[in-house]
Amino acid sequence: MNANQKRLVTLEGDNPASRISGLIEMRHCLQKDVALAIGMSEQVFSNKMNGLRSFSAKDYKALADFFNTSVDYLMGRTRGPWPVDAPQAEGVAS
Repeated sequence: MNANQKRLVTLEGDNPASRISGLIEMRHCLQKDVALAIGMSEQVFSNKMNGLRSFSAKDYKALADFFNTSVDYLMGRTRGPWPVDAPQAEGVAS
């Protein structure tokens, strides 16, 4: 990740649409490309991005798979967009 991408990730808001917009910008793609890839019409995706409709659990899963990120990140529950696989020893509290 380059410096601009790191800056973009840290400046994103906590709402799903702003995080998704940041990922779209980082990937240099268009909303219609994402909508097509996750099996949603452009209009429905636009409505969800503009807050007129809510994202469903199915939408979050499809978006997380498309962007190779976590649903938690998309929902604003974690700061980093890319999951880190860090196994912990048994009995170690996180």
